[in-house]
Amino acid sequence: MKQFYLFVLVLFAGIAFPQQQPLYMSAEVDEMPVFPGCEHIKASRKKKMNECLAGRVTELLNEKMGRIDETMTQYGISKASAVIQFIITKEGVMLNFSELKGSNPILSQSTITALDEISMEILPIIPAKLKKGEKVNLLYHMPITYESDEEEMMEETYEFPVDEIVLFTMKNNDAKYEVRLFQNQFIKIYEINERGETYLGRFLSMGEVERSEPYKSMIENERKAERILVSAGSLSDEYYEIYIYNLFQQDKKNHPIYVKVEKLEEGKRIPVQTFEKEIDFNRSIYAPLIYRE
Repeated sequence: MKQFYLFVLVLFAGIAFPQQQPLYMSAEVDEMPVFPGCEHIKASRKKKMNECLAGRVTELLNEKMGRIDETMTQYGISKASAVIQFIITKEGVMLNFSELKGSNPILSQSTITALDEISMEILPIIPAKLKKGEKVNLLYHMPITYESDEEEMMEETYEFPVDEIVLFTMKNNDAKYEVRLFQNQFIKIYEINERGETYLGRFLSMGEVERSEPYKSMIENERKAERILVSAGSLSDEYYEIYIYNLFQQDKKNHPIYVKVEKLEEGKRIPVQTFEKEIDFNRSIYAPLIYRE
């Protein structure tokens, strides 16, 4: 049985608030933020309030991340951890979601996407307060652990024969930028042009990529597209292109991710095969097109 754990939230100071407003830690406030559903607990009971907040966020994450099991098994990941930090502002809003160093990029990005949705749907949070009743900004960090049953993983996962696979490809003018997953841990980006490929850098997560230019602008453009190029290449003297659909869609229930393979023949794109599950594609004859040595 797959399991998804959200440990009790604790406070962490480590990033600057965009507006340079002061941030506070648990020991510095008299009353903790009151998350919707935790109103029955006194805000001054910090431990109890943290436990309630953790439980409520866990419930909401489990609802939003219903496909995390499928996503993790697609990449052969049975265990992963991430630490997400965010601010609860004095206006009662959750924002500035980001992952800490060492977080699994797949788990952290899925969690951040879900938290971003949650922040827009929940009622306002009663903010933290000082002794004089002043509302203040509070900074949390949230450890998350994902675990999956090993026997089930053996049946469902595919072990890639290479260290790097292409997640998707971005386009900018005449150049292409391959976003690759390295050893199920780091994100690497390569520029691909007529002269070959150039290694541009390593990132800890997709969130870090999205905060860096020029990738931020390119990803924003890709978000608008229904489908995104994964990779392209030749197999048995035939040229194929692989596309992934709904990659950046937040509503995965109504817009599920799937992969489609097309063959280019005499200037025309001919649909070849559609894979509703990425793991089925990973086991197909077209999978080597995403391998990188």
